[in-house]
Amino acid sequence: MSVSPEPGDVVRSIVTADYRPVENSVEIVRERRTGDHYVGAVAFEDDSGVQRRGLYGLQLHHYGVWRPNGHCMGSARPTNERDVWMTWGGWGGDTHEMSVVGGWVADPSVSVARAIDDATGRILDDDVENGVALFVFDGYFGRYARMELLDPDGEPTRTGPLNRRP
Repeated sequence: MSVSPEPGDVVRSIVTADYRPVENSVEIVRERRTGDHYVGAVAFEDDSGVQRRGLYGLQLHHYGVWRPNGHCMGSARPTNERDVWMTWGGWGGDTHEMSVVGGWVADPSVSVARAIDDATGRILDDDVENGVALFVFDGYFGRYARMELLDPDGEPTRTGPLNRRP
């Protein structure tokens, strides 16, 4: 019986096939595993010199095989004081077992990212690690959900849309 590759190795293979990154530039910056689901935050430089940032999701299927179940990709970009995300994306919703929203926050010096859906009262916190926030949850956040970036004292430094740029 063969051993299935680690999910991070599967993500590196997919990124290499889809984006032709500069050799050895693919880095899994942050990972989250929840049951049979995996989300990896990926950073790399593509063959045209663009710094890319994205999320890749995998799900563990029969016989230990990891299969893609969602992804989003963007370019690293300058941010301003109104932004909460540098790059972001997500997938899922009420028709999926699991939903993902995340990416690189606009201010990597913050400690916590907080997702807030005022319509439902749902609030999720995530520690920002390596500049990345990952929200992995059942269900979905409403269209007007917002995100707060909190400093080490728990004070909001920025607030903006969770699911889109203003």
